[in-house]
Amino acid sequence: MINLTVNLELLTELVTFKRYGTLSATAEHLMITQPTVTRGMKRLEEELCVTLFDRSVSNHIKLNDTGLLAANEAAKLLKNVDDFTDKVLNYDRLRNEFTVASIIPGPIGLLDFLKDQMPTRPVINWQLVNPDNVASDLENLKERLIFTDHEIINDDLESFYLGREYLKLEIDPFNPLSQKKAVSFKDLTGMTFLVLQDIGTWRKIVEDNIPQADFLYQNSINAMNTISQYSRFSFFVSNLTQALPDTSNRFNGDPRITVDIDDPKNEMEIYGTYLKSERRVVQPLLKALSQAWPK
Repeated sequence: MINLTVNLELLTELVTFKRYGTLSATAEHLMITQPTVTRGMKRLEEELCVTLFDRSVSNHIKLNDTGLLAANEAAKLLKNVDDFTDKVLNYDRLRNEFTVASIIPGPIGLLDFLKDQMPTRPVINWQLVNPDNVASDLENLKERLIFTDHEIINDDLESFYLGREYLKLEIDPFNPLSQKKAVSFKDLTGMTFLVLQDIGTWRKIVEDNIPQADFLYQNSINAMNTISQYSRFSFFVSNLTQALPDTSNRFNGDPRITVDIDDPKNEMEIYGTYLKSERRVVQPLLKALSQAWPK
């Protein structure tokens, strides 16, 4: 059995060469010199005792079949190394922090508002999680708890039901719809709305269900508040965000009227999803949050 130790930097150069196709492009991407890449690839071949490149054409090299295999396996190995590093660092961080994230903003806004009432002081990650990354972020210990819009149960994960989130409409009192007790998404056809840029799953829901609407997306709550005060554009709040300070500030001197949205698509079940091994630590906070959940 060969005792082989391979330099990870050389594997990074190999993977980068496969991606960019030339020594010069590889060197430029890695911010090193082309001779350094050339020496590195020769050294890697020597360490592996194989030929990785086809050098039959003068002044041009390309990966042979062995090189392609090596580059693909190197990419897997480098990802495993990154995952290993992240998991160790995240574990050490989680020993002292209760980190919480979400795929939509409402639940973390509510938790931040109620955090002084929680049995554990959470550290909130305001960057929304891609729904496809929920399981990996929890398994790699990036987060201790993630709010999701559906239940997740497998060998390692489980979800705790918290309640529902639904939208309400804030509309100018001169709009005829303001006189209604409730409207449907279809009633809002063709209207213009101020909307925060990062609203997760809600963005697809409103875009798919309000025909011919214009959505003026804002990157920050401050911009949203300012434009709200100097315009008549409608906007949405939810049962989770309606009582939050940022929302309340938006209503200072604001004549808009709150109208319910009675529509079957205007409802989202919210869960707290976590590792089963974290159940004892996570569930007390989830139980406290569910008891304070706005109806």
